[in-house]
Amino acid sequence: MNDDYDQAKNLSQPPRVVDAAVSWNIGDELISAVISAAVWSEERKPGIWQKMIEAVKQGAARTKEGTVNAFLFRAMVDRLLEEYHTLHMEQARTESDF
Repeated sequence: MNDDYDQAKNLSQPPRVVDAAVSWNIGDELISAVISAAVWSEERKPGIWQKMIEAVKQGAARTKEGTVNAFLFRAMVDRLLEEYHTLHMEQARTESDF
């Protein structure tokens, strides 16, 4: 990731934002990795895997599409927007200091 960032800083032209082809399919490998990371982030308790899978299913059921892909995609978008708004507030605060 750092290599990508360093390369991006050294571009001869500024990057252009374009509409990307969107795949709403997260993929089974990534879903498994997210569940695994969540399990390993918690205290080890009996049944944690099953409970984490139940939590994913519950989150999926609460989406309009009713899928795990929609649930995790929305979570990623929400997290990105949280960072964006935090950055925007920090920049506004810095600009108001001048």
